[in-house]
Amino acid sequence: MIGIEKRRASILSHSLQIFTGRGLLKILLTCYVSIVPMISWSQTKLVPYRAGDAWGFCDADKSIVVRPKYQYVDKFFNGYARVRSSNRYGLVNEKGELVIKTDYDDVYDVSDNRVAVEQNGRWGFSDPSGRIIVPPEFDEVNSFCENLAAVKKGDNWGFIDTAGKVVIPIIYSKVFSFKSGLAGVLKENKAGFITEDGKEAVEIKYDDIPLRYDDMFSDGLSAVELNGYWGFVDLKGKLVIPNIFNFVFAFSEGMAGFIEGHKCGFIDRDGKVVVNPVYDNVFEFHEGFACVGSGTRRGYINRRAKLITEIKYNWANSFSDGRARVGSGVKFGFIGTTGIEVVPLIYDGADDFHEGLAAVMKGGHWGYVDRNGKVVIPFRYDSATKFEEGIALVKYNGQFGYIGKNGQEYWNGSSDESVR
Repeated sequence: MIGIEKRRASILSHSLQIFTGRGLLKILLTCYVSIVPMISWSQTKLVPYRAGDAWGFCDADKSIVVRPKYQYVDKFFNGYARVRSSNRYGLVNEKGELVIKTDYDDVYDVSDNRVAVEQNGRWGFSDPSGRIIVPPEFDEVNSFCENLAAVKKGDNWGFIDTAGKVVIPIIYSKVFSFKSGLAGVLKENKAGFITEDGKEAVEIKYDDIPLRYDDMFSDGLSAVELNGYWGFVDLKGKLVIPNIFNFVFAFSEGMAGFIEGHKCGFIDRDGKVVVNPVYDNVFEFHEGFACVGSGTRRGYINRRAKLITEIKYNWANSFSDGRARVGSGVKFGFIGTTGIEVVPLIYDGADDFHEGLAAVMKGGHWGYVDRNGKVVIPFRYDSATKFEEGIALVKYNGQFGYIGKNGQEYWNGSSDESVR
């Protein structure tokens, strides 16, 4: 199994990740998963198109570019899209050309000009033309990041370069992809960070480090635990905030949540307490605001620690696109940056705003509203997801497909290739 499997929230599972009323407490450490490096979506030129049960690609005007002939296709990522035919996988480029034939048990995204490929339960790498660079010999791999890829043989992990040479020995029980020149590693139940030449930048002596890729060296600092207390190291490996906290969250916008006793507050990059520990739970700062909670209720503070809303919601999420999703009872809506409810709490479910629109549910069906609460795409879908690069995945009449921000539906009920 590939270590970057978690990014494949594909068309069969992504829509199940919409929240419809379960409150979530955000914590820094939950469980270990291998995380694909965060790489932005390439500009969408072709859109996944479904005709009946067959998938292909069309342009934004719904003109077919790749006739529907595949069992399944992914969105484009870094210029390529994964396709499946006869339960085998390959890649197409943005011209719709099949550049890696559907000969593999699986393939994965292009990163650093390398594609992870699976053959008979083993993983290796090809280039985007399909030429094998690293023969499939590893039990698991991560995508290349900063020209190095984590690979696993047996129970241990190490790193290879883009030519396939093992440049960091396969001796670690767990590793994370490189970020800002450092990679988190675990060895003999101790954790630290190594450089791209395998040297210890942060001594492998700590009891724990963040187990989420995004939390490592966010704002240039990473949390480390020693003897039950947490602090932060910088990119040079220096302990810049001592291990004095019961627990800490990742830095975001120059501030990090911490737990002292049973209460939460925030510190700045110098370790100075800037929001006293008076809350029962806190979320990271986003767009200048953080969600905070007392008991089962939540509200929001600004960077000056001033409440912009009462702590009155029983569900709340971080700001996105200038709006924050909130819930009261079993209904959901959105507030703006002044704390005013700009989208009324009348919906049975909601997702965060992205690209100016948010999916909301009413009467058992999903549609989309704009930032002022106007319904711009009607309630007709079984499920719906965020817009990314102008398209969103939805489910209609039991089948998945993509829509545009103008409501254009990129599917046809017929599998006739001449549909467009």
